[in-house]
Amino acid sequence: MTHSPFSRAPLRVAVTGGTSGLGLALVEAFAARGDHVAFVARDAGRVGRVADAIAGSHGIVGDVAKKDDVYAVALQIGGALGGLDVLIHNASSLGPVPLALLADTECEDFQAALATNVLGPFRLTKALLGLLAASARESKAEGRRALVVNVTSDAAVHPYAGWGAYGASKAALAHMSSIWHEEVAPHGIAVVAIDPGDMDTPLHAAAVPDADPATLKRPRDAAREIVDRIDRERAGGVRAQLDSRTAGPSAQLDSRTVGPTAQLDSPTAGPSAQFDSDAARLPHLDLHTAVPAGSAE
Repeated sequence: MTHSPFSRAPLRVAVTGGTSGLGLALVEAFAARGDHVAFVARDAGRVGRVADAIAGSHGIVGDVAKKDDVYAVALQIGGALGGLDVLIHNASSLGPVPLALLADTECEDFQAALATNVLGPFRLTKALLGLLAASARESKAEGRRALVVNVTSDAAVHPYAGWGAYGASKAALAHMSSIWHEEVAPHGIAVVAIDPGDMDTPLHAAAVPDADPATLKRPRDAAREIVDRIDRERAGGVRAQLDSRTAGPSAQLDSRTVGPTAQLDSPTAGPSAQFDSDAARLPHLDLHTAVPAGSAE
């Protein structure tokens, strides 16, 4: 694994869908390097087993698709970690299983995909903005930024037949990531969408039961790539400071020139930090509370 060249304190990381597949691999990867990890999943038994097996992790039982769960989950994340540097929205729903054409998709299955893949990340991000903004302020002197990672898919870009509910919801998640980034980047928070590729996970097995696992990426490999990407994204503020010193006073980084959605094989992609951007761009957005404020929606 390639680590950031800069020294750092342990990260405070929250991962949804953290008891299997990519989510579990991310929890393992962060904990193995000494970071503090809180993970969220629905099954209490599996949450307990993973928390017992991985030192440095804290399990939280909750369903991000349920509005009534989100604020309680946010409070537990803050209580367990004492702050938040990185939030990873990994929990996903395919919608109908087996996959179905849109004409054969029940409204309830489509709604389930939207609730998990779009509304869940929206609500939890909103509930945790105070903690993320506090992290950004703490790290501003070092040029680091807080980070939200939304795990997306190429189904968000390509119209695969049978993947309608999943693809449409992931497309919404990717676009929402871009909008979130435009709105919170002035506060030192970056929001990126990452497509990890096709992996050998329970979700993929449910979608494509006859797929050959040997042809799929291992979740641990994808997790290592994502952890490295997170280190680069958080250090974006450091690069911005170095660029401003070498490019002269007239140089300005514009985060709009590089979109926050990128695949893992594009290591230079990702938004640029603007820690000193005019906060008046968001006169209505108060991010100066260090704890989740109000309900998630």
